[in-house]
Amino acid sequence: MMKQAKSGGEATRLALIDAGLKLFGAHGYDAVSTRQLADAAEANIGSIAYHFGGKPGLRLACAQFVAERIATLAAPAMAQPLPADPALAVAIMEGAIERFSRFLVSSREAGTYAAFMLREIMQPGDVVDYIYDTLISRAHMRLCGLFGVATGHDPESSLVKAAVFSLLGQVLYFRIARPIVLKRMDWDDIGQAEADELVVVFKTNLKGLIAAHRKV
Repeated sequence: MMKQAKSGGEATRLALIDAGLKLFGAHGYDAVSTRQLADAAEANIGSIAYHFGGKPGLRLACAQFVAERIATLAAPAMAQPLPADPALAVAIMEGAIERFSRFLVSSREAGTYAAFMLREIMQPGDVVDYIYDTLISRAHMRLCGLFGVATGHDPESSLVKAAVFSLLGQVLYFRIARPIVLKRMDWDDIGQAEADELVVVFKTNLKGLIAAHRKV
């Protein structure tokens, strides 16, 4: 799933993160032993303590890895100053939705990330706080700012916050409910052609939501 570095120590560290993402996502943190993690990574059990200080440290490292990967996707929308032009704000949001949706619905690794994140969100604690503080809150606030410019509404209003969550939620559904989507759509998989269709729908929904809430 992840490209490993040449050095033995870094390769082991990445293999353990890979194992953690898969096992924690599939079974939950409490159900996975350090022995299972080490075996899945083909590493010495002591390497978990060496690299992460123990299983809790590996759990946090998994969250950091996912947050960094998604932050890279969000970087183009986060880096530039908030525009004053509503049309430009919409264009930036379209770009962000397209990058996020293409990765989430068609990338193989996204399934592992999503399973891990969903498990963690259902178990409030330090890891969820980290994910919220470093990723979710920042990205959501940025999208709210863009939505506010596009519609004329206060970006911190409940309306705007809920609207942005709904935009992200529609994309997440296609990953979480992937088997149902494939069955109903008569698709064998979601490749580039299928992702192209979904991106059109997501962008149309974005424009429709903005048009419905734009102040006259």
